[in-house]
Amino acid sequence: MKNELLVTDIIFCIVLLPGMMFLFPTGEWIQWHAGYVLAYMLWLYGVWLLCRRALGPIMLQGWRGKVTVMGVLFLVGVVTFLMTLTNVDFPRDPAAVGNIQPHVRAMWILLLAVIAYAVPVGMLAARLEALTAEKEADEALDAAREALETRRAEAEAVSGEEICVKSDYKTIHIPLSAIQYVEGRNNYACFHLDHREDVVSQIPLKDVLAQLPEGKFLRIHRSYIVPGWRIEKRTATQVRLLGVDNPLPVGRAFKDNLNNG
Repeated sequence: MKNELLVTDIIFCIVLLPGMMFLFPTGEWIQWHAGYVLAYMLWLYGVWLLCRRALGPIMLQGWRGKVTVMGVLFLVGVVTFLMTLTNVDFPRDPAAVGNIQPHVRAMWILLLAVIAYAVPVGMLAARLEALTAEKEADEALDAAREALETRRAEAEAVSGEEICVKSDYKTIHIPLSAIQYVEGRNNYACFHLDHREDVVSQIPLKDVLAQLPEGKFLRIHRSYIVPGWRIEKRTATQVRLLGVDNPLPVGRAFKDNLNNG
């Protein structure tokens, strides 16, 4: 639809508006005062741009917007009226009602034509943009909900499963669904958990990975293992996890793990 509006604008501005000039007895007008004609044509294109890009969208903003548009159009009419009072030597058209010069009649008709076209088209374009934005927002929300449901399903898949590790000569049972990530510290592994204190165990990170369900936990760095369902955003160098404030780095040697996961 945007392309159709663009084509319509081009036809109106390049074909219809200049062509309408010659529907009036303006031959002498153009011949005698071409500069005046050019100035008025530039004024019309300025009015078209104002109506198309500003006044049309403002019309959709309730009664305040409509009052604003009416006020601006009144000022446009005042400026146009002042332009018709410019002291230029045009022959009067004896047949014109009220002895109105042909160029004055043409100026008002062209102005009304520009306003009648540009304001509704501007309203339509603004409405289409709003609908497009709403649609994109709805699609993004649906995608976010789908991703959340996927993560919930993955988390529920490990619900009830746990890993047992030694810490301070005690065996600690850690639910897999509570693991935010596992951090390697030399030959120790630190389990960062939801709503619980960290658990540190004297076990290498590779042995931790061997005990975790394959495909559900990913090693993204020589010092980090993360649950796949917690990955919220990722780049080539880091990942952000749900429930974790700071991003974690991605090691070059482990990029394939992240991509395959």
